[in-house]
Amino acid sequence: MDPFSLTVGLITVFKEVYLLSRCVYDACRSARASDEEREKLRHDLRYDLLRIRSFGRYYLKNKEIFGDKGLDSHWASMLLDIFEDLRKSLNDYKKLDDPYYKQWSPYVNENMYDTPIIEFPLDETDPIPPAIIPKKISLTLSIFNRAKETTKAAGKSAKWALFDKKRLEVTVASFRQETEKLTGLLPLAQSAQFSKIDNKIDALAATILDHDAKVLGLVPHLQLMEFNEQDEDSYTDANEVKNCTVKSASFDCELSAGTVELKREGRKVPDIESVLVELKRYPPPEDGEDVGMNSPDSDTQANVRRLAGLLKISSSGSELRTLPFKYYVHEPKEERYAFIFGYPLHAQQSEPISLHDLVKSSVPEARFPLATRFQVAQMIAQSIGVFHADGWLHKSVCSRSVVFFKERSKKSLMLESPYLVDFGYSRPEEGKTFARYQQTTNSEALYLHPDRPRMTFTKLHDIYALGVVLLEIATWKVAEDHFESATKGLDLNTTTVDKEEVREKFLSIAKRSIPYHMGVAYMEAVIACLDDTYRGHTATSEFMETFQREIIEKLSAKQLLLNQ
Repeated sequence: MDPFSLTVGLITVFKEVYLLSRCVYDACRSARASDEEREKLRHDLRYDLLRIRSFGRYYLKNKEIFGDKGLDSHWASMLLDIFEDLRKSLNDYKKLDDPYYKQWSPYVNENMYDTPIIEFPLDETDPIPPAIIPKKISLTLSIFNRAKETTKAAGKSAKWALFDKKRLEVTVASFRQETEKLTGLLPLAQSAQFSKIDNKIDALAATILDHDAKVLGLVPHLQLMEFNEQDEDSYTDANEVKNCTVKSASFDCELSAGTVELKREGRKVPDIESVLVELKRYPPPEDGEDVGMNSPDSDTQANVRRLAGLLKISSSGSELRTLPFKYYVHEPKEERYAFIFGYPLHAQQSEPISLHDLVKSSVPEARFPLATRFQVAQMIAQSIGVFHADGWLHKSVCSRSVVFFKERSKKSLMLESPYLVDFGYSRPEEGKTFARYQQTTNSEALYLHPDRPRMTFTKLHDIYALGVVLLEIATWKVAEDHFESATKGLDLNTTTVDKEEVREKFLSIAKRSIPYHMGVAYMEAVIACLDDTYRGHTATSEFMETFQREIIEKLSAKQLLLNQ
């Protein structure tokens, strides 16, 4: 589709989606079942309605949509597809005959269809009032009101049938799912957009202050890109806390539950808080390097400050799937740093469980349903993709660096909320990478690209490790078990790992097993991660488009239906 057709197509379907969602939101107030549950649904719908409005203001209203300062045609085409799905999810609600909808809808008014302008206001002169959760009322009064409202609505049953609780729940859930896709896609589209801007620093600084960019969740990604442009001299110890004692349930470097005791001036008793702790030990000195006792070298200090800054910013980006980072504590006697995180919202304050341990577990409850496997795989891939788009690497991707938590109220695992942890001392591709920071044990070496540690770490190496994790999810078998079965029970503790041989074994397993477990498209995504398909392309501005199309999209459960 040519740029002009894409422009008017996207604007037209945007107008219809915004007007229909606005129509549903407004009409919910007068529906005969305007009770607490429906007002909560309306509250959820308002959140997404505000995001839709901000999309129109940020990308479509009085802006150049395409060209040097706009979106690539590929991203615009994908956004158009999402808006089409949003429109279909609301299409039945045209029956409400809302006057505002009838006045402005391009599907009602031919003169507003396929036009490059938005005719109605999208600013604060047309406010979207918040939903008001009604106070609980007595059962007798509730029954009386329902009978009264039902009588009043008898002549409009077809109209109000649209507000049947279950039907409205399905509509709002579907709408939210599509808007989540939208906000998941926008950081990747934004990265491609900013890669074409010459004066990037000024553009980032201005856009970070944009209200609609904040509503769309783009600000953390802009801040990561801005942070990426800084040099090492600008990293500070702003995220370090002193006079603090850290107690962890584990002495390993893996994330674990713990507490911190923070001593405050003028108080005899320290504040104690339950937290999550991730320990990072000093790397061993290079040959011939003279480092004082209990003292990290300057590179380590810079890397710690950089990583802390990265985690602080990424905590507010939902697509990045990182834990709420608080601060770090330097523990020179133990020659390590303790990175301190809070628990996710609604999570029980207990030990997290890694994807690796869940796959290894023989407990039936630990085995993911098929739909959840697709969802988790896609979320992990999208998180890695967005970090790459923002200019950063993970550098320690493996199934141990993906963790889950138990829900506070139900005490069951929140399977649809994976978190990425155990970041290496991250740096963009052009930055320095130190081999001594990398994993060294044979079991962890199974996630290392054959290039490593001989060559500088790049996105290609993160993507390879992602491919191994995707293989583990598909076959529900961890990498070391695959290796042992493929090599007839060789012990990883005594066997030297030939990483090229390991890759060939993983590729063979993927081609043989994944089509039966997760389908051909999922298999193609795993193979593309493992076989160096993208060597030489990961630094290009077009790569995120490729990654979205050939990896993230192919991990969707919908691909099973498309390939039948």
